[in-house]
Amino acid sequence: MNKSLRSKIAIAASLVLSAGLVATGLPSAQAAGLQPTAAQLSAWKGKTISYYFYNDSQAELDTTKSQIAAFEKLTGATVKLDVIPFTNYDPTLQARLAAGNAPDVARLNNPGLYINDSLDLEKYLGRKYKTEFLKGSTLQVTHPTTKKLIGVPYDLTVNGPFINVEMFKEAGVAVPTSWNWTELIAAGKKVQKATGSEYAFAIDKTGHRVSTVMSHFGAYMVDKNKRNVLRSSKFRAEKAVKMITDLYVADLAPRDLWIGTGTKYSSPTAIFLGQQTPIFFSGNWQVASLAKDAKFEFAAVPNPKELNGGGWPGGKFLTAFNTSKTPDLAAYFVYYLADTAQMEEMDKNAFWLPVRVDLVEKGVKYATRSSDMAVFQADAGKTPAAAYGIQSVPTLTALIYNNLRDLMTDVMGGKITVKEAIAKQIVFIDEKLATLKK
Repeated sequence: MNKSLRSKIAIAASLVLSAGLVATGLPSAQAAGLQPTAAQLSAWKGKTISYYFYNDSQAELDTTKSQIAAFEKLTGATVKLDVIPFTNYDPTLQARLAAGNAPDVARLNNPGLYINDSLDLEKYLGRKYKTEFLKGSTLQVTHPTTKKLIGVPYDLTVNGPFINVEMFKEAGVAVPTSWNWTELIAAGKKVQKATGSEYAFAIDKTGHRVSTVMSHFGAYMVDKNKRNVLRSSKFRAEKAVKMITDLYVADLAPRDLWIGTGTKYSSPTAIFLGQQTPIFFSGNWQVASLAKDAKFEFAAVPNPKELNGGGWPGGKFLTAFNTSKTPDLAAYFVYYLADTAQMEEMDKNAFWLPVRVDLVEKGVKYATRSSDMAVFQADAGKTPAAAYGIQSVPTLTALIYNNLRDLMTDVMGGKITVKEAIAKQIVFIDEKLATLKK
């Protein structure tokens, strides 16, 4: 990713080589990385910490296990890896916290849900540590009151479509280099008809993914000043949501996978791999599993453009919990996984987009599927600044996404109209924002 692309992402940050001295006595972070003291190594030997984890691909799991083995060799400590399916991830973790059985470290998709349970990492890693990461990526792991860093960005995700290239070729439909949503849907229907596929389109069941579509039409829910802006763009939001829900109501998309899974996230990955749909709207983290499991030629293609193009900001984060009995060890494990060497290895193996400033400036060279990753990198640069607004309310981000998802489910089930769904979402956002002022 070049400098002009990074500037388009509207994230300004600079590379630092020192995290500064910290109260626990950890030495300055040099280019070679922060190293534990002899006293810490002695104290950590034989200790065990738990890592609560989910993976989107086998490559992520394999790389994580390899890095844990190296960490254990370095520190003399043991890391217990708890692998949890993503569909049950947050409910299971919240139940553990409520029962007083929090893990030491977790990989999180919704860090705002755990802000008050998370460890102040600046105490262990220094105040300047956050500058090692793209500035916008730290919004969701900055405590809204103390402004302390309570988590570390682990990757940058970009939503976008994949297509089954073989099905497009069979149907005589050109692989798109640019398109709008009308053209995308028309292409999906044409390929479906020509190939006899069950569906024309599929999208992950999540408000995060749908927010990308809304952004394309110029609709947003929260701005950088923590204001509800859905009311001022409700007609554009209605257009975007109706376009997606209409596909499901008409069985042009797998409706049972959406309305038949309650209030849980679900992904049509298996439907795309089964060649039941020519278009699959998801994100860059899917590249690793698709490259491993697809028995056909596939490709990432640019996001459709309406008023806007580009993707939607997202990512994964690492958090240490404040109930850890060895908080300095937990903090160092977070640091270790997010250091340059480990993160670059994970980025390459799992087709992640870098979130460290040094790796963004250096660029990650992928051994395969580099053209797919270039598409996602380009769409990251086209993402509107307004798309980052919802990250200004980290404790509400996941709740707002999930409510949008559930309202869309009601639309698909015939319980409410799209207009009613957007009206309800406006009220929901107002109610949630009001809680921030109490």
